[in-house]
Amino acid sequence: MSKFYEALAMVTSLTKEQQDRFISEVKDLQRSAVINELNIGTVVKINHKKISPMDQFRITKINRKNDKCQKLNSSVIYTVTPSLLEVIK
Repeated sequence: MSKFYEALAMVTSLTKEQQDRFISEVKDLQRSAVINELNIGTVVKINHKKISPMDQFRITKINRKNDKCQKLNSSVIYTVTPSLLEVIK
């Protein structure tokens, strides 16, 4: 756990601009990790407080930063960042 606190101390010592850049890079890494698992037609869950964890969605379109997901058995479509998606196996 000491590595976590070392990293936290390092990030808090950065300027605001450097912190923003760091956060952007971390989000890009998260996005990339999920994007490798996604294809059109993949069934996913959306990890967001306003969406029920029981709802399932199908990927209908993959963009550079966001994906379009249609709720199964419904016409509701959400545009979601891939870091909020969890592939259902």
